[in-house]
Amino acid sequence: MKDHEKPSVRASLILEAFEKTWEKLFDSPVHLDTALSQVPLAYKSILAQILPAILARPVSWAEQLGVGVPEGEPWSLNASELKHWPQARWMAARMYAIMANPSPPLVALPEDFPTWMIRAWELAWGSTDELVQSLAAPAGLSLRASRKIGAQGLLAALKAENALPVSAECSSIVPFGVRLGGYASVLKTQAYQRGHFEIQDEGSQWMACFALWPELFQDGLQMRPGKVSKFNTGTLPSLPSSLKIIDACAGAGGKTLAMADALRGRGRFFAYDTSIKKLQALKRRATRAGLTNIQTCHLTEGQETEILAAYESSADLVLVDAPCSGWGVLRKNPDLKWRQTADVVTRLTEVQARLLSLYAPLVKPQGRLVYGVCTFGWNETREQVDNFLKNHPEFSVLSGGFLGPSPCDGFFVQAFQKNEKKPQTL
Repeated sequence: MKDHEKPSVRASLILEAFEKTWEKLFDSPVHLDTALSQVPLAYKSILAQILPAILARPVSWAEQLGVGVPEGEPWSLNASELKHWPQARWMAARMYAIMANPSPPLVALPEDFPTWMIRAWELAWGSTDELVQSLAAPAGLSLRASRKIGAQGLLAALKAENALPVSAECSSIVPFGVRLGGYASVLKTQAYQRGHFEIQDEGSQWMACFALWPELFQDGLQMRPGKVSKFNTGTLPSLPSSLKIIDACAGAGGKTLAMADALRGRGRFFAYDTSIKKLQALKRRATRAGLTNIQTCHLTEGQETEILAAYESSADLVLVDAPCSGWGVLRKNPDLKWRQTADVVTRLTEVQARLLSLYAPLVKPQGRLVYGVCTFGWNETREQVDNFLKNHPEFSVLSGGFLGPSPCDGFFVQAFQKNEKKPQTL
C-alpha cells in the first residue's frame, strides 16, 4: 500500500480538505454546493456527507459525538470566529472515523438553528418541533421528467442505463416528478443529454403546476408549513395556445421550463431576470429540452419600470417567484442559517413588495398573478399578501397556502385574480 493510500494519511488529507472548505464558507459568500465542487474528487463524496451534516445539526451532532459545545455556540460567534471553530474539525474527524459503522437515528435539537430564527418560527407557528426535524433531515434528489417521456418512462430509461444505484419512485406530489432515495450521477446519462429531465425539487415543480392549474393543485396546500399529504393531481387539461405567461424572477428558468413543458410547448413564455448568466443558462436548458416558445429578457435592476411599461395589461399569467429568506430549502442549503441575520428578512420583504407592485400592472383583466416564495416566514407570506391587497384593490384572492417542508422543499404560494376595470362614475 502506498503512503497516500494508508488510512491515517487519507484521514489527514480529508480533514485538511474539510478545514479548507469550512474556512471558505466563512471567508466569502460562496454557497455550499460551490464550495464542495472545488474539493478534490478523491474526497468529495466524503465531505459531501460530513459538511452538510455539521451545518444542518451542529449541536445535536456534537452531543452524539461527545464534542463539547459552549452554551450559545455556534450562533454567538461572528464569521471570523466561525471560520476557526474547533468543534467543527473535531466533529468532522469523529464522523469520518465512524462512517463505516451505521449510526443510530439522530433527533435534531432547536439549538441546531439560530435562536432568532427559532423565535420567529415560534411567534408565527407556536410549536416548532416538526419544522426542526424536517429541516434538519438530509435532502433528497428529485427529477422532473419531460412530458414527452413521463415519470414512468424516465425511470425505465435510467434503469436501462444502470444510472440508478439508489431507490427511485414516481412523485406523489407532482405528475412528472421522480424521487430518488439518495445521490446518483444522473447528469452524465444519455437521458439528460437528450433533454428527458431536469433536476428540480418536487415543491418547485408543484409551484409551476399550481401557477397554471390552481384549481387542480390547491388541495395540496395547508394553512401552516408541514409535511405534504399525498394527493392525486389527475389529468392535466389543455390550456389555450394563445396564453401569454411571464416569469418575473426567472433565474436559470426551472419553473419557466416546467410550465412550458407542461403545456407541451404551447403558449408564449417571457422570462425576465437581472442576471445575464442565468438567462443564458435558461436558453441552453430550453434548447436541450426542445422548447422554442420561451423568450428571455434581461432587466437592469432599478430600471425595470421603463421596459415593463410596454407590457402593461398584456399577460394571462404572471409568476413572481420572489427572493426570500429561503427557510423552506434549509435541508439543501444548511449553510444559509450560518450566514443569515434577522435584518436580512426585513430587507427581503421590501424587495418582495416592490416586485409584486412592479409586475402586477402586467396582468390583464381577469388574468392571474401568482406570488411564491420558498419560505414560511409570516411577514414574507401571509402578511405580504395582506399588504398587497391593501395597496392593490383591483386584485382579489384565489387559493393560497403552504406546501411542505417534507418530503419536498417548503413553499408558500398565493394566486390573485385581476378584476375587470369598473367604469368611472361622474
